[in-house]
Amino acid sequence: MGLIREIANARRYFSATKAAPDITFYSESGIYYQNYKGTIEAILDKSEFKILYITSDLEDPVWDLDNDRIIPFYINKLVPFVFPFINTKSLVMTMADLNQYHVKRSTNPVNHIYMFHAVNSIHLQYNHGAFDHYDTIFCVGQHHIEEIRKTEELYNMPPKELIEVGYSWLEDIVTNYKQKLLNDNKILIAPSWSAGNILESCLDTILEQLLPLHYEIVVRPHPEFIKRQNDRIKEIKQKYNGHPNFFLETESSSSQNILESALLITDWSGIALEFAWGMLKPVIFIDTPKKIHNQDYKKIGIVPIEDQIRNQIGNILKPSYISNIDQEIKKALQNKEKNEEILKELRNRNIFHWGQSSEVGADYIIKYCKEH
Repeated sequence: MGLIREIANARRYFSATKAAPDITFYSESGIYYQNYKGTIEAILDKSEFKILYITSDLEDPVWDLDNDRIIPFYINKLVPFVFPFINTKSLVMTMADLNQYHVKRSTNPVNHIYMFHAVNSIHLQYNHGAFDHYDTIFCVGQHHIEEIRKTEELYNMPPKELIEVGYSWLEDIVTNYKQKLLNDNKILIAPSWSAGNILESCLDTILEQLLPLHYEIVVRPHPEFIKRQNDRIKEIKQKYNGHPNFFLETESSSSQNILESALLITDWSGIALEFAWGMLKPVIFIDTPKKIHNQDYKKIGIVPIEDQIRNQIGNILKPSYISNIDQEIKKALQNKEKNEEILKELRNRNIFHWGQSSEVGADYIIKYCKEH
């Protein structure tokens, strides 16, 4: 039944492209709608275009929208068979590694646009060649411009169109944060999913220190960790779910605990930049092994932004000093207000078009579609 439904959706999509041949968005998971939301709304507000929205998630928030100018289609297993034939002017995606694995570029003259869902650099935590097959990149900050251009030069690649856009989800976090009440006792533990991350290496030690105290502890595994390490998730549930101060959050589409928590404990997750720059809240980094998906990252000669600003936006704690984590938390919360101006200055220096990124991205897509 599922495959029959997908076939019907694929046929419906290709039929729709005849009436609305301009813009397609693709979402691997419902969590990425938050990255598209501002740009989609700006396109609908500033133009007459319809948006075709392919999603591989039946829980995607797009299904709840009531707007006849955004048309959703559920295509999951058939994505590798559909994408080579897409024929809209622009295809917007948050999926790295286009053309490197099962999902290929369209064979038609489509502008493949990549929209980042993290502030992180392109050459450390992404695979080599992760963005090589895109035509246009919506860059979050100057670091993306420099890293992509240096990569193109190093590997003798044709230049892509790099658009200075910014990061609309970070702006949404600020807006949503202002509407939430901060819980001074809530601490969020949100690690990456790379080998040796907090959940694999030292979660038990951290919880032994914090659960007896007055804090509410929310553990939020990365979606990829949930997918790949489900046995470990079951262990954590079995061991801690009965504790009154513990909550395991596996619903990644919700940002409530991100907004309400007073402090973040992480390792190499991109959420640190969103937590610090979006809400100006303190971060403690557990110094687990670096998350490296590209072993050749040093070749381009640029220090990744994750390394550059790590000790500027938070405190770094070696695993051997976790027994002191309660004191680090106390110190970080006491210095919160003093550090807010530093975080604002760093944010403004490192992110393009603060407060206007959705409009900038939408303007580019509208202009491109009108000119082609």
